[in-house]
Amino acid sequence: MIALREYLDTLRVRLEQGWGARQPRERQLLGGLAGLLLLALLQFLWTRGWEGVTRLEQELPGMRHDLERLQGLSAPVQPPQVLHPQALLDVLQRQGQLLNAGLVQFTARDKGVEMIWAGADFSVLAHWLDRVASTVRVRVVEADVQRVPGQGLTAHLILESGE
Repeated sequence: MIALREYLDTLRVRLEQGWGARQPRERQLLGGLAGLLLLALLQFLWTRGWEGVTRLEQELPGMRHDLERLQGLSAPVQPPQVLHPQALLDVLQRQGQLLNAGLVQFTARDKGVEMIWAGADFSVLAHWLDRVASTVRVRVVEADVQRVPGQGLTAHLILESGE
């Protein structure tokens, strides 16, 4: 820091000596050239700034429209509900009617619901579980999925509503 200060002091002294050694006419020319250079720099900066403002004014309506569209997409999502086993049974039975494949049987248990699905297709079962989980907080506590020759899958699941 001290070395920089010393360097700047010596530079200032040299510039003052050089400026003092110039003829008055040379000082006027150098001052005029410095003024012209300053005006050219300011004009360049002003032009660039004005072009940027003009471009932003043209793009701003589109950006506002995009913002409104994104805000519409990010509407608050309601978290899935946590249900009592009997209410969970009712919801699962309604959702189970949408399966239209195989035999689906639901039974209420002490903490959850037991589901037996004979003739199941695994991809349909996974899709159905994903759809149920998006409406109701449900987790699979126990799962036993077996392939029965000629009948497809038999799925035995125990589902609970929880955190």
